Amino acid sequence: MKKIYFLFLFGAMFSIASAQKVKPLYDQFSNAWGYVNNANMWVISPSFDAAENFTSDKNGVAAVKKENGWGAIDSKGNFVVEPIFEFSNQAIEAYYQQGTTNAINEWVLMVKDPETGKFGFANCKGVWVIKPQYDVATDFTDFDYKRYSTVKKGEKWGCISDKGELVVKVVFETQDQATDAGYQWHKNEPLGVWLYPARDTKGTWGYVNYKGDWAIKPIYEYAQEFVGDRYNRCAVVKIDGSWGCVNDRGKYVVDPKFPYAGQAVRAGFDWRKSK
Repeated sequence: MKKIYFLFLFGAMFSIASAQKVKPLYDQFSNAWGYVNNANMWVISPSFDAAENFTSDKNGVAAVKKENGWGAIDSKGNFVVEPIFEFSNQAIEAYYQQGTTNAINEWVLMVKDPETGKFGFANCKGVWVIKPQYDVATDFTDFDYKRYSTVKKGEKWGCISDKGELVVKVVFETQDQATDAGYQWHKNEPLGVWLYPARDTKGTWGYVNYKGDWAIKPIYEYAQEFVGDRYNRCAVVKIDGSWGCVNDRGKYVVDPKFPYAGQAVRAGFDWRKSK
């Protein structure tokens, strides 16, 4: 019995050692990378644009590049992570996440598609769960529920959920504004707790709530952010060449009669101080 156990253990160790001796090699005839053993015999045929060493653990995998994307293969050359990642370490990380998540789509990684240059999200198998369509994207928040990513399309920002749903419309002027709006969505705050200056397609300014819906219609030549607390706030706006201030319902608290924005800022401060 001990002899059988010894032979089994020796065979397992030999198998691991053999896998570790496999190394990547460039084949000049096929202009591709593959893997050879110590005798320089092909054990995985050359078919990759780039190849890295196998990891040293028992079930070692190797990062390989094919058609502009990185994936991971097992010792038989089968893909265990599809080659869609921009970097080799992302493919390896994705593979190890397969053993830690309960569901394939539970873990998603923000990935830049090497072919289009757009950002999307892939699961730990290297399969797109949110197709690459954004000019910029951030990793999902680490909240236990209602996670979101801030994304950019063109010149505007918004937020998506980890299911790919647009939860904050892509209408925000800055990334910080969209991120704040995403947090309000996560907290399920009442609409209108805070408003954000935004432009419509014609470049006219108004104010949107955290979902990106118009709360104050776009009628201004320019609009600044609100200042003050929730019950005592106003924003400087420009209309017909003059500056004034509105409250969060769009009513003028300082008539638009000033030629300079700074004058309206001061008048708005005096209004808030008097309340």
